[in-house]
Amino acid sequence: MRGSSIKYLVHEGFENIRQNRQISVASVGVLVACLILLGLSVLFALNVNAMAGYIESQNEIMVFLDYDVKGQDLIDLDEKLKKIENISSVEFVSSDEGLRQWMEDLGDDGTLLEWLINDNPLQNSYRVVLKDLSKMNDTIDEIYNLGGIESISASYDVATSVQSLKKAVSLTGTAIVIILAVVSFMIISNTIRLTVFSRSKEISIMKYVGATDAFIRLPFITEGIVIGLVSAVIAFFSIWGGYEILSRYLMGSDASWMQLVYQNLIPFESVALEMGLYFVAGGVFMGCLGSFVFLGKYLKV
Repeated sequence: MRGSSIKYLVHEGFENIRQNRQISVASVGVLVACLILLGLSVLFALNVNAMAGYIESQNEIMVFLDYDVKGQDLIDLDEKLKKIENISSVEFVSSDEGLRQWMEDLGDDGTLLEWLINDNPLQNSYRVVLKDLSKMNDTIDEIYNLGGIESISASYDVATSVQSLKKAVSLTGTAIVIILAVVSFMIISNTIRLTVFSRSKEISIMKYVGATDAFIRLPFITEGIVIGLVSAVIAFFSIWGGYEILSRYLMGSDASWMQLVYQNLIPFESVALEMGLYFVAGGVFMGCLGSFVFLGKYLKV
């Protein structure tokens, strides 16, 4: 196909949009809404996972040692703990420091424990932070196998809740992406189908005089691609603007939980390029696919 022919057919694609501008504008509007929902669902999933990761990093387990673990045995145990793969940090807490922290946590009532200072019943311990909460049980078993461990205190409920939340967000996000992708495909496809029906006579004449399928397809492919690209650009910048407004609102809030959310919020700039490329690629793909599916059915008739 010559360059002049391609130029003519691309122009025809834009002309189709102009002649069917009401349908095209409606399609762009609905597709923008779908892409915005799609982008927001992805951002929500990313931020929930980031928050879950923060909770994981703060979820500690306390390893209480036998009273007879001292000296070289304590040094050896410290080195063994640091070599466990799923442990990100290890902090030794002496019995005296543990008692002092306990008294501080009680505030004014901490003076009630002063009589324990000279006869401290607490054990030496380690404050351990895990990398992956889903491996908590295996890691605890591994710690027990080191020997010299009296007991381990762990928040199993928190670990289970965090893992359940991450799985639920992953499954829900995947389902939303699939549903919205199908909806977006149908929107563009219906636009192409309406255009095909409105130009059925013209297409029949083109086939009668020997026009190839590629020659007939290109204007409709152009139409689908333009609708997809315009929708992608509008949706992308709408999400970016809305995300920045939300970030500033959280940053200016006095509520501690909002400040915590803001501190763990993923900067849009870190995902902007990837999301923009996915939106553009998705728009082009949907436009081409919609044109091929419905126009292909018509050309076979």
